[in-house]
Amino acid sequence: MKNKCASCPTHACYQGKNCTGIDHEDIIAMYTPEERRIMEAAAYVEGTFYSGLTRLQETAEFAKAMGYKKLGLAFCLGLHDEAHYIERYLQSQGFEVLSACCKNCSVPKSDLGLTQVNPKAQHEAMCNPKMQAHFLNEAGAELFISCGLCVGHDAIFSANCKGPVTVLVAKDRVLAHNPLGAVYSRYWKKKLKIQDPDEI
Repeated sequence: MKNKCASCPTHACYQGKNCTGIDHEDIIAMYTPEERRIMEAAAYVEGTFYSGLTRLQETAEFAKAMGYKKLGLAFCLGLHDEAHYIERYLQSQGFEVLSACCKNCSVPKSDLGLTQVNPKAQHEAMCNPKMQAHFLNEAGAELFISCGLCVGHDAIFSANCKGPVTVLVAKDRVLAHNPLGAVYSRYWKKKLKIQDPDEI
């Protein structure tokens, strides 16, 4: 079932079956020492706090396990209130929090011929994910936290960070930033034509 995991009926890999044909030693060798350190810290957080912490708390525990001191928060301007509370919590956990909002530099969308949300606006700033990464890199962020960046902008941000990126908030304007609501709700599954055959 390699490359078809979402359709696998058993997911027997969890119990030890390897359907890829790749030796375990070769798989482990693919990880750099820094990636192994990240894997160890992530496994520690999962194993120690499983189902007991929010993702915000898990992010802090992971950063502590890695020994990070500076966290870079890249947030959507539409989530500025949420970013304020996220920053407050992370600071309370002993971190220096650097932050960059998506509209930094205030470059007008018209400079790139981009579609405006409000066509009548004289100045509508474009999102600027590359500069979010640049400013956080420049300030020495060790862990980069994506908070509600647009689809696509988040990809540019992640590709330009000089360190590991984790997603704290995945933007979904329709579903209160809960993208999985589309597959949890039978109404949305029906609308998206992905419901099971026996589902009403």
